[in-house]
Amino acid sequence: MTNYSRTPKPLAARPEPVPNWSKLSRADQVEIYRNGKAIASGKIDMLAMDGSMLWIHQDGANGRALFLHGDGLKVYRRPRRH
Repeated sequence: MTNYSRTPKPLAARPEPVPNWSKLSRADQVEIYRNGKAIASGKIDMLAMDGSMLWIHQDGANGRALFLHGDGLKVYRRPRRH
């Protein structure tokens, strides 16, 4: 007899795309993509109020890096851990 009463495991939260960078905040952990390939990840350090650029402290002690929205990059916000 099969037991169907098991509770399914929740799906792991995935990073969500944020096309409007002005919706990001300094508390956000992000991943930056160019042409579908991840090029950087880390915590936002500074961002322009108009969403035109952002600085991140990169993961892995890789320092800070500047990214410009006009360069056609895609930003994904990582889910917050509770």
